[in-house]
Amino acid sequence: TKPEQHVAIEVSRDLVVHADPIRLAQIMANLLSNAAKYTPGGGHIWVEGRHVEDKIELRVRDDGMGIGPETLEHVFDIFVQEPQALDRAHGGLGLGLAIVRGLVAAHDGTVAAHSAGISNGAEFVVTLPTYDAERESARDVAPKSPRPEPTRI
Repeated sequence: TKPEQHVAIEVSRDLVVHADPIRLAQIMANLLSNAAKYTPGGGHIWVEGRHVEDKIELRVRDDGMGIGPETLEHVFDIFVQEPQALDRAHGGLGLGLAIVRGLVAAHDGTVAAHSAGISNGAEFVVTLPTYDAERESARDVAPKSPRPEPTRI
């Protein structure tokens, strides 16, 4: 983070998903890295994790640079960058959010981006299926490909 960036974390302790812990950490690291890059000193970054119905929702929100509407609809595409502040100027190649989208999809989840435009911050919402021991034990009866172990968020 930059000097005087304020980070608030509010994550329920009972969030468990079927996930590769290294990939889950990579998802969060990419989202937090972007929030820190595009939020000036004195700005705020919020991390929230909670149950929403039968899913787990992870949110990373900031009050930084924001994303213009033209860029927002393509923000998860490879090499897409906000014209006002190219990722390369911040040390990136425009790959992080494309990687996030791929890793989230590999875990049967979704990711969405929201912003009210330039100078209005951004929010990224990752939704993953909740780990359900009963459902998983029913799956174990049929042959399947290996799945990651349950991981606490």
